This record gives sequence, C-alpha cells and structure tokens, in this order.
Amino acid sequence: MERAMPTLGTGFFKRLRDDTRGNTLMFTAAVLIPLVAVVGGGLDASRIYLAQSRLQQACDSAALAARQELGGATIANGEIPQDIRDTADAFFANNFRSGMYGTNSDTFALSAQGDSTMHGDATVKVPTTLMAVFGHDEVDVVVECSAELNLPNIDVVMVLDMSGSMRGQRVRDLRAAVFDFYDEVMAAAPVDARIRIGVVPYSGAVNVGQMLLDENPDYLTDSFTYQSREALFRQVSNNDAIEVGDRLDEESGTFLLPRNSAQLGSTNSAHYHWNKNSDNHEDRCDDYEGTYTVGEWTYEIDDTDWRENYWSGWPNDQKAACEADITRYRVADADDVRVETFRDVFDGYRYAAIDFDTTLYKRFQTVSTPTGTQGAMDSSRWNGCIEERQTVAQTTFDPIPAAAYDLDIDMIPNPADPETQWRPMWPDITFNRAGPDEERTNANRQDYNHPSWRRYNCPDPALRLTAFPLDGASRNADFEDYINDLDPGGGTMHDIGMIWAGRLISPDGIFGADNRVAPNGDPIARHIIFMTDGEMGANPTNTTAYGNADMDGRLAGFAPNGRWTENQTAAIHNQRLEAICRSIRNKNVTIWTVSFELELNDFTRGCSTGTGRAFEADDADELSDAFRRIASSIAELRLVE
Repeated sequence: MERAMPTLGTGFFKRLRDDTRGNTLMFTAAVLIPLVAVVGGGLDASRIYLAQSRLQQACDSAALAARQELGGATIANGEIPQDIRDTADAFFANNFRSGMYGTNSDTFALSAQGDSTMHGDATVKVPTTLMAVFGHDEVDVVVECSAELNLPNIDVVMVLDMSGSMRGQRVRDLRAAVFDFYDEVMAAAPVDARIRIGVVPYSGAVNVGQMLLDENPDYLTDSFTYQSREALFRQVSNNDAIEVGDRLDEESGTFLLPRNSAQLGSTNSAHYHWNKNSDNHEDRCDDYEGTYTVGEWTYEIDDTDWRENYWSGWPNDQKAACEADITRYRVADADDVRVETFRDVFDGYRYAAIDFDTTLYKRFQTVSTPTGTQGAMDSSRWNGCIEERQTVAQTTFDPIPAAAYDLDIDMIPNPADPETQWRPMWPDITFNRAGPDEERTNANRQDYNHPSWRRYNCPDPALRLTAFPLDGASRNADFEDYINDLDPGGGTMHDIGMIWAGRLISPDGIFGADNRVAPNGDPIARHIIFMTDGEMGANPTNTTAYGNADMDGRLAGFAPNGRWTENQTAAIHNQRLEAICRSIRNKNVTIWTVSFELELNDFTRGCSTGTGRAFEADDADELSDAFRRIASSIAELRLVE
C-alpha cells in the first residue's frame, strides 16, 4: 500500500514552517559582508575628505604667504628666492602636520607661474582600514593651488597729520613710508586697472579752496561774518576857520632889520648894512621897536640889538647890523574868509562779528579791507583754507543731526542757502578778542594789531583722487614732488581731515561724478589711510575750520566762563571724529589707521574698519612696514582658480 505524503498543514512540515528561530541568523549572514563594505567605505571616505580639505587649506596658505612675501617684486627665470620658499614651507607645515589623520608621505612643492603668481602642488597618502579588504590599502590625495596679487580699480585717500609735531624727521619718515606704499601698489598693478591716490594734509584746517573753486564757484559763499575789527575815529578841528582881520601866514623869529622900515621884507643885502661909525645909526636901531605895515604884511618888531661886528668881512670894517625879534603876518580880508574844517583821528578799535564780501577773495584775487593799523587799508589774498559750513552746537553725534551739514559728506551746496556753502578762511581780517561773540571797544589796545592775535595755520592744498602711473620703471614725478613739498605746522583736528577724505572718496556728493565708475567698468575698492602722530589738539584761541571756539561757539556754544580749554574742545572733536568715521565706513569704504610714535587711542583705533586695520609704528621702519602691509592688503592678495 502506498504511503501518502504529509502536507504543510499538518505534522512535521507544519511545525517546521511555523518555527522562525533560525531565520534571523541566515538573513544576518547574508547582509553582513556588504554592510561592512558600506560602513568601512564611509569611514575611509570621510578621512580622505578631511585629509584632502586640510591639504588644500595648507597648500592655499603656503601659496598666499609666498605671494605676500614676494610683494611688489617679480620672479626672474622661474627662480624663487629661498626665503620665499622657506616661508611657504613653514606655512604648509604649520597647517598640515605630519601624520595628521593617520596620513603619511606628505609633500609640498612651490613653483612660479609667470613672474608674479605663486603655484603649489601638495600630495599625501591616506591609509584605509576596512576598505583594505577590497584591495585598497591607501589612497593618494593630490591638490594644487595658486595665489596672485589681484589689484582691481583702487581709490585711496591718505589723511596725513601735518600738525607742528610732524616737523623735521617725522615728516621725512612719513614721506618715505608713503613712497613705499606707492611702490608696492604700483608694482602689483595690472595694465587695465585704474589706481588713484588722493591726499588730505590737515592741521586745524584743510586747504580745499582751489578744488572747490574749480568744481563750482557757487560751492563757496559770496559773503560771511568774520570775527574782525573796525577802526574807530573821532573828529578833531583843523582850526582853519578864517574871518576878516585874522592873522594869516604868521611867522616869528630873530632877523636883521633894514635901515628903512619901508624896506622890511627886502631881499637886497645892501639894505641891511648900517654905518658902524655913526651914532645916529645906532640910535635909530635902538628906536626901531614898533609895528609897521609894508604892503599886505604887518611887522611887529621888538628887542632890537646893535650888532657892530656882524659884517666884519666888509672892506675897512665899516658896516654893522641891527637885529630884532620880528613877528610877520598878513591880515585876512574878505577874500580869505572860510569856515572851520575837521579831520578824523584814530580812536581805537571795535572788535565784533562783521560781514565781509567774499566774491573776489574766494577767487584768489587780492582784496583790500580797512582792517590795518589804525584803520589803514590792508591787502590780503586767500590761502585756500576753508571754514566749514553749518554745524550744530552739541557733543553727541550718534546719529548725526540732520542740521550738521559739515558732517554730511554727500550734501551738495545750494547757492540760495549760504548755510550749505563753505566759507573762505580769512585770517588777515580775523582778530582774537579772547571772549564770546560780543562787541568790544578798546581805544588803548594797540597790541591787538600784533600778528600773534591772528593765530591760524593753513596746510598744503589737498589733492583730489588722481592717477599717478609709473614713469616707465620710475616713480611718478608729480606725485613725488607733491609729497616732498608737504610742510607741517599748526594744531591737530583729526575730524576735519576725515571729513574731507570722505568727500573726496565718496561715490556721491560733489565729486561723485568722478568716483562712481571706472573706465573699465570693473568695481572700485575704496580705502582711506589715516595717519597721525598726535592726540586731538584744537586750540580754542586759534582760527580753524570752525572759526574761533571762544568767539564763534559753533561746536558747543560758549563756555560758561567765556573760554574753552583745549581738553574740552578736543573731547568735542573726538566725538565728531567717531561720527564721521562711522559714516564713511557705512559707505563701504575701508579705513586704515596708523599711529606714529604714539599709542592708538579709542578714537583712532575705533576709526578703522575692524580688527587688523589699525597699526602702531614706533619708528620709521615700523611706519614704512605698516604702509607696505596696507598696500599688500589693498592689492587684494587672493587665490587663483
């Protein structure tokens, strides 16, 4: 009999089907090998990626360091100087330490591409772990990098402290540093890039008059009120009234008498010879006293004196003379009558705020004003320094008040509103009366005419942004002459220098048409280099870009006791410096500050654009180094794709 086969629904096979305990082991064994490959591959890939990223970073830093070390020099025949190679190797080693991520056999090789681009090739071997089961014991990682100085269109305005403390060796050191900057930038300049440099020499004022006049004469006001003086006069009689009978042309003295009174006034010498041997003549001389009229002249004769030996040289010594005190005059008649006249006599000065016409003065014409000694006409010609337009008398400027036109670097003057215009500084007619804006009359202060009462300083003219290309391989002679002619003197008002740097570089405002775009159409990188050797020092008795602090009170009103101290005015100007630097930075202008033989303070350091853009230079070498480092940064050292 044939045995029937069991079905899955019953007996042994059913129990086997329902027992799943062994299935997990079989599935695990089936997927274990590919899972190990995936996980191991991921771990190795991650390490390879990290090693490659770090290797690229090390290569980039080495190439950048080498290019920065090269500076404005070039590579000849592909031979890179050893010091540049050493710099690159050191940067590579510092950024990719041997054995990092378990790697080995790292290499770095520096080469030159052209005469100014630094190129690097770096390799490293990355050992694998679980991927080794697939036959990959290690992976070779290779990267390359290149760095060049890429100089786009650059506008740079140098704000240079030309106060008195910069005299002598300091200004010579500054000139050398500026030339180092120029040389560094121009050496890296591509053929098609536009590089312009402007300069604002400043002290207590800035000299921008000629550039304003050239741009638009209406930027300068046609009249302004100056703290000046007016000569005072009083009338004095000339005592020249004449009535009928008055004595005219009267003169007195001791004279000889003629022998005959009818000969009084004669010019014939013989009429004055008396007979020496005649008693009658001597008696007549003694009796000569009296009043005589000869023609229109009346003679009053008194105190006669017989002069026996007067004519001693006469032959035979026969002649004598009669001498007397004589008053001679003529009597006025109707034709001589006239009324009394008067003349003006100087009687002191009135010191006050006085309006003056500036239409000719602002055009650099010689102008005469009655402000000289005792009211004499005094000639003067503008030196080019300006007084700032309207500001507000306060000490806080965050935000800048709308009415502070002086701190608005983009406002274009309105000829119909003189408060928006600049004013010629006119020190020749400005006199310090050591007090607030009030009139003072003083008839005895002649020393007010002394030049020391006209304290001011006007630095060299500012230079608007100008291209100064190399003359072949040589420095531009015009730029060199301008820098060499800078002559320090006067006080220190950092804010006025920065205000005009902002105006010169802004893509808006009065010079905006020249600044918005470059001929090649590429972007323009804008930079200001602010160099000073001193703290803020605005003497309140000096005539500055804001007039006289004590007399005009434009910055903070009038001092409670009538006189500001220099520390007080310095604090006001520092607040304004902070405001103008912030305003300039907000226009995407990079500000660099360099403090020469002086520690950076909160205001000079704070003016700069972020960390790394403020330098302290203790000597000439450090000053030049700072300017060269700024030049390298401005030249935009960058990696080449």
